[in-house]
Amino acid sequence: MFVLLSCSTNVHAQLRDSLAYLLKQRPKPFFQLDGYNSFVRSRGANAIGFKTGLDFGKRVKFSMGYMKLFTDVVDSVQIRPNKYYRGEVRSNYFTTGIEYVLYRNGPWQVNVPMHFGFGTSYYEYPDGKKANNKALQGNIILFEPAITGHYKLIRWVGIGFGVGYRVMLKNNKQLKDNLSSPIYILRLKIFVDEIYRTVFPSKKSK
Repeated sequence: MFVLLSCSTNVHAQLRDSLAYLLKQRPKPFFQLDGYNSFVRSRGANAIGFKTGLDFGKRVKFSMGYMKLFTDVVDSVQIRPNKYYRGEVRSNYFTTGIEYVLYRNGPWQVNVPMHFGFGTSYYEYPDGKKANNKALQGNIILFEPAITGHYKLIRWVGIGFGVGYRVMLKNNKQLKDNLSSPIYILRLKIFVDEIYRTVFPSKKSK
């Protein structure tokens, strides 16, 4: 038991010292498209969006972003007395969080991202010419811890992968679902920063 506590203390100290060193580095801005797959009521639920922020030493990223969750869940929603519509569960939320590079070797990289989200969930339904009316809208707060990674096929393109969980800290009680769900990622990943460096090389790289 003493050995385990000692090892845990040493790891914590090393991580603290590593973060302190990295945060002294000059940060670089980054931008990335983001997305993941999940389930709601055993049906598909896919989120897409973007993140932007500061990268310290290519090891720690602080980010903010925006995500939109699309689900395959459809319910009959009463909008007015005796008036029902086919409503699809949707969610929009802003994110903020931190991502730490746990492992990097050649084309392989493994990250540990943790993000909080603040936004709304609702039913989206068609009404005449408009197809994006919202009903039963309410506030949500969520937390998304995960472990992700990628393998670079070439400098600009790689294969992304990962698993995690979407934990709803505050739900919209007007909906039947609270949107908590496992998250999985498997996608083609485009490295926007690498493309930018190729198109606009810095003076040091010339």
